[in-house]
Amino acid sequence: MKRRTTHRWIGLCALALSAQALAQQPVGPDGLRHARLRGITSRSVFSEINRNDARAALKVWFDMMAHDRGWVLDSTVDILDSVAEIRERLRSHSVELVTLSTRDYLELESSNLVAPLLTDARTSAGVLYSYVLLVKPSSGSSSISSLRGKNILISARGSGDTGMAWLAVLLGKENLPRPAEFFSSVKPVAKPQACILPVFFGTADACVVDEINLNLAQEMNPQLGQLKLLARSRPMIESVIGVPAGLLPFQKELIESMLSLHTDPRGRQLLMVFKTDRLVRLQSGDLDSQRDLWRDYRRLSGSQPDGGDSNGRGKGGR
Repeated sequence: MKRRTTHRWIGLCALALSAQALAQQPVGPDGLRHARLRGITSRSVFSEINRNDARAALKVWFDMMAHDRGWVLDSTVDILDSVAEIRERLRSHSVELVTLSTRDYLELESSNLVAPLLTDARTSAGVLYSYVLLVKPSSGSSSISSLRGKNILISARGSGDTGMAWLAVLLGKENLPRPAEFFSSVKPVAKPQACILPVFFGTADACVVDEINLNLAQEMNPQLGQLKLLARSRPMIESVIGVPAGLLPFQKELIESMLSLHTDPRGRQLLMVFKTDRLVRLQSGDLDSQRDLWRDYRRLSGSQPDGGDSNGRGKGGR
């Protein structure tokens, strides 16, 4: 188990929770109120920002919060390697805040150990976004079946699982082989630009990328709009912020504080560092597309959650 403070959700949630938790804490011998936050996140949720920038931003924010309210925050953030570890922490009541990939949340959903509350919105369009399959127009490809034997790059927010799973399901619905058998090579890439640009310049045949990053890339380079779209996924979310099941003493205040981060100048600055616009409540149906995707993927691969890999999943999960 490793402790880090680099994921954007961890930072945002820590800020909101610490601001409200202090009312529950006694005054220490130093005359300051002391608050405790124990947050956990799954390994599959990682930041897309520079870790040093994230650490510095959190430090500045914590110091300002402490100065304004006369308290000291004692916070820990654990990044856990498996859904089984997260489940155990929830069962032992040793956590106040949980940040999960949607896939990990869905594996925990039936346990009723965590209540999903929030997600993030990175654009004015809302929280839902799609993955797209792109090729260069000059390639002559008109359908996914025409990509047999080609190479493909996969970029996805978080761990990249969702983009890969969607591609596998897309092939399965066309009665085509799994990605590793259908393409000559399947290469995950860490940054969206490393997925989009090689297709544009012809050094890669196709790529899978989320529309948020594709739109940002096209704003910076309008020529990227020439890329041809072969397929688009259903809109989805990919991260869930939740709390342990059962009403926390400060849960109402916690949620309100998190939802209002974007209304405060310092909150907006922090949101910018963590590359999101605001936090919003999960709505009915927000999880449906991911729930259907992973159901179809499990049927396709024959694997089950918690079936075998180091993250508590079947071999087909990554």
